[in-house]
Amino acid sequence: MSALDRLLDHLSTPQTAVQCFVPLFKRDITGPDHGMALVEAVAHLNHLLHAGKVSRVLSSDGAWLWQRAAPIAPDCGH
Repeated sequence: MSALDRLLDHLSTPQTAVQCFVPLFKRDITGPDHGMALVEAVAHLNHLLHAGKVSRVLSSDGAWLWQRAAPIAPDCGH
């Protein structure tokens, strides 16, 4: 399973970018690597956002919450 697949599975509920570290990197990230991991996580999330696979909302504390987008039903021509 790819990192993007693991991330999409993880985003069945709203998550911050930091909460996406384990599915992306298969480990917690702390210390001096935290900043680089955050940038990488946001890049993955933005890729999924532009592909229409996730959505995001701004939480009351100012953090983006990312969630897998609902699948779009096929248009039956009605």
